[in-house]
Amino acid sequence: MRWNRRGEWGPELFGGSRLREDQWAPLEARIVATNVEAVERVLEELTGFMDYFREDVDGTPLTGVTDGQLALTQFTETDSFGRRALRVCFYAGGPVGKASPNAFERLGKASRSLVDELKAEGIEIQEIRWNERPYIRRPF
Repeated sequence: MRWNRRGEWGPELFGGSRLREDQWAPLEARIVATNVEAVERVLEELTGFMDYFREDVDGTPLTGVTDGQLALTQFTETDSFGRRALRVCFYAGGPVGKASPNAFERLGKASRSLVDELKAEGIEIQEIRWNERPYIRRPF
């Protein structure tokens, strides 16, 4: 697994940037697996209780599932090596010190649950690349 760290991202205060109540912290996973459909089934099992949403964020439609504090979007793509990959983006709300669990605790729990479930199902994962994304305005 690889993790691309951004200095102004995370629960610590870096460079004067801090997650606000009206923002989501996105964490993206690009998963390359021999069976992308099996990874999609695992995601469905983990998020089956969540509600579907479609919202516009800065003029761009965002669709996925949410439980109100954690949201998830996903789509398949082909990487530069021609391998099929699943791009999953977790969005969490809740500023540090004002919400419990906060956004970063939610993201950590969601990402650990996904990795643990993939291992438990015996799905062969070639690569998971985690990318922190800039905070976005919380649409709901």
